Amino acid sequence: MMRRWIACAALAATPGAAGPAVAEVPQVHALTGARIVVAPGEILETGTIVLRDGVIEAVGPAAATPADARTWDLEGLTVYPGLIEPYAVRARPESDGEPVARQGGNGNALVTPEHSVAPYASHAETARKLREAGFTTALVAPAEGVFRGSGALLNLGDGSPGENLLRDGLGQFVSFARGAESYPRSLMGAIALFRQTLLDATWYAAARRAYERDPGQARPAFDSSLAALGGISAGDELVVIETADAKGTLRAAALVEELGLRAWLVGNGEEYKWLGPIAESALPHLLPVVFPDQPAVPDEDDLTVELAALRHWDAAPANPARLLDSGLTVAFTSHGLSDPKTLHTHLASAIERGLSAEQALAAFTTTPARLLGIDDRAGTLSVGKMANLVVVDGDLFTKETRVRELWVDGRRHEIKETKPPEVEPAGTWALTVETPDGEQIPVLLVLEGAAPSLSGTVAAMGGDPLSLTSAEVSGTIVEVVFDSTSLGMPGSISFTLEIRDENAEGSGVSPSGPFTISGSRTVRPEVTP
Repeated sequence: MMRRWIACAALAATPGAAGPAVAEVPQVHALTGARIVVAPGEILETGTIVLRDGVIEAVGPAAATPADARTWDLEGLTVYPGLIEPYAVRARPESDGEPVARQGGNGNALVTPEHSVAPYASHAETARKLREAGFTTALVAPAEGVFRGSGALLNLGDGSPGENLLRDGLGQFVSFARGAESYPRSLMGAIALFRQTLLDATWYAAARRAYERDPGQARPAFDSSLAALGGISAGDELVVIETADAKGTLRAAALVEELGLRAWLVGNGEEYKWLGPIAESALPHLLPVVFPDQPAVPDEDDLTVELAALRHWDAAPANPARLLDSGLTVAFTSHGLSDPKTLHTHLASAIERGLSAEQALAAFTTTPARLLGIDDRAGTLSVGKMANLVVVDGDLFTKETRVRELWVDGRRHEIKETKPPEVEPAGTWALTVETPDGEQIPVLLVLEGAAPSLSGTVAAMGGDPLSLTSAEVSGTIVEVVFDSTSLGMPGSISFTLEIRDENAEGSGVSPSGPFTISGSRTVRPEVTP
């Protein structure tokens, strides 16, 4: 009987079994001896946090460690509430294959409000990078179009998409994007398309109501796009509008007022240029913490750098504090950063320019939790809330910030320190996976490219190769991640291998349980002279 990779990733399915056994993982933990930041401005110099079945059971200086808990000594470290990413943009997978001419939908490829990001919101590599920055929860938004569709709110654990998903169908995401080869090909056209589509949605909703009252009249043709926008055009549902610059913020605010929308704006870092009228809009902002690099000036007599660029470089780090001080509701986002981990360095610069550490923490915890309607279960380290927290050396939001580990739904994720590559593991590796019950299963791993980031495939027991999500080298260790959904295991499988010459050994974990893995390289890549 041919077993799939699910056998080696879990506890090895056996003939006649209803399914793979699940490894027992402790669900009760006590984190002791840590400095605990319960909420912005509320700090316990030392205490214990008890986690049970993914929920915070107790927190405080005298919280008792349950007899059935696994104890983790965090003396010298600081525990914060898990950060919440309110705008993690995700492009549609190339295999999505959704036709432009949808059933009853808008004929413009940039208008897909009925689209949902939920089916592909969970992505192992994206989740890993966000966790490295301290995020435990994210609102994932679709990336393409004018009307892009609805978002999905999920935790960033290694479980299945169903286990991580907190809410789907959240908001309608919009930008004033231009078409490469079709209408709209200008900003004016994109704004016109936005306005006209919402006006059409208002008419469509009224026409459908009239037909329901009097079915004897001609029935309006079904339009999935306009139907999806009914709550938006009525001002009942949320629309999130991405802006490109300060003038774009003012345009978006004017459209929100004109059309009576309930909206948030995704900021751009230039709000300080028109702070007065932007503050008057009173619209919540999801503000990227992206600041420009110092302009390169070869010598003091070089006058080629534009004054506007110099002014923006100087003013941008002060923008978060100024926006918050204006009275606006502001949540921060790592959107626009090539690596989310760099947000700590950027926020350190903002703190030097007037932002307080409490404001920074609130903008990544309590504020997005309130905006997203999950403040009853996230944003602070309080009893009854999700066991989502981040453990760091020292303080968050400094240039030296080092995230040590995260807990997502009460499950620990160690953040490994990245080291310069000491090995080149490209080639074909014949490996053997050993499950906890001693069964051995052959696996073929093919790695291509050069350290630190490689690509490749993995195949078990002669099965079809699966593309790797990531293969990252740190020192002598290569960490491999791939999507196991096609194997009937929604989520991802990951394993690490320590490379020693032509041999390797390590361990891994799947949504169903742990395993060990070892083997040797059988084929090296050809060297081009």
